[in-house]
Amino acid sequence: MQALDKWLARVLLLNSGLALAVSLGLLGAASLGTAGTLEFGVAMLGFLSAVLALRRHPAGLWGASLYYLLQLAGYYPLDGSPSWHIKAGVSLGLVLHFSQAVIVVNMVALALLAATLAVLQWRRRHA
Repeated sequence: MQALDKWLARVLLLNSGLALAVSLGLLGAASLGTAGTLEFGVAMLGFLSAVLALRRHPAGLWGASLYYLLQLAGYYPLDGSPSWHIKAGVSLGLVLHFSQAVIVVNMVALALLAATLAVLQWRRRHA
């Protein structure tokens, strides 16, 4: 399980590093205003969590769980009201169309969240 633990930390480091580069405008146009600040904050959460996870600190995996949870789903109402979405890192979406809104589930974040929670559960049992 330690190999999976280390692999998850490295994937988180890569994912959050890409998100930081995007939020800073190094890989395309940076988001402006509140959306840009939020993306930068989430990317920093992921990056710091990755560093802690690489050092096998428990807060690293908890931060990773929060990082993936925040980008798990996006909500886009069709009436033009405010939407919710955080695209920090790699995203592969499952798009669900409803009569009032479109919901996009980030399948990469879902898989990595499940793996992170499994490692947290394993650590809790073997601590």
